Amino acid sequence: MFLTPKRRFLPELLDLPPEFYTPDELDGSLADLALVNKYLGNGRAVLKYLAAMTAASAEEGFTLLDVATGSADIPITIAKWARQAGIRASITAIDHNPISISIGRKSVEPYPEITLAVADGFELPFADKSFDYVLCSKTVHHFTDQKVMEMIIKVSRVARRGYFIIDLRRSWIAYFLIYALTRLLTRNRLTRVDGPLSVLRAYTPGELASLASRSGASVFKVAREPYLLVVLSGTVT
Repeated sequence: MFLTPKRRFLPELLDLPPEFYTPDELDGSLADLALVNKYLGNGRAVLKYLAAMTAASAEEGFTLLDVATGSADIPITIAKWARQAGIRASITAIDHNPISISIGRKSVEPYPEITLAVADGFELPFADKSFDYVLCSKTVHHFTDQKVMEMIIKVSRVARRGYFIIDLRRSWIAYFLIYALTRLLTRNRLTRVDGPLSVLRAYTPGELASLASRSGASVFKVAREPYLLVVLSGTVT
């Protein structure tokens, strides 16, 4: 039985100022992340929770905010699902990095239901309860405990019905899997450095539940998902 590795705090390359990587490296890294999201369960987990949350009100459609969207691959996944299900969706996707938003704009052109904007997830420029649902994916492992609690408070503030935060689940199995995949499937420097480190910076389900409780969240649950993911989902009361 593997012991859980201690959480690491070294910065990822993407946490450094933009001069530490090129736009092409960022583009390639975001493309790698989109593939991981597609084939290692992240997109499936997003749709699972969103479908459950919207089941009782599907005829009304929904609005959704995606925080730290990267290249907007997850909003595109949601838009495709909503179209196929005949559900009206309006998706706002934000990222603090203008280069990421610029990359994402090319991908979302066929999806007018998606709006991209440069914005900081810790300074959300939206009124309380502006969106039915708020999503934050593969992001909280970048932050300290205090910042994660702040993030939970921020996303719950602008959510009208619920929110869900999806991330990697820290374990040696996840670390060795991601390490092997980044060596076999990509030569991108950012992906090769940040991928394995992301796992070691991630939270366990128990740690994430503790942070949600300490943040003041009242109605929430933390669940394990396949492919070594963890999901914190909350209902806004």
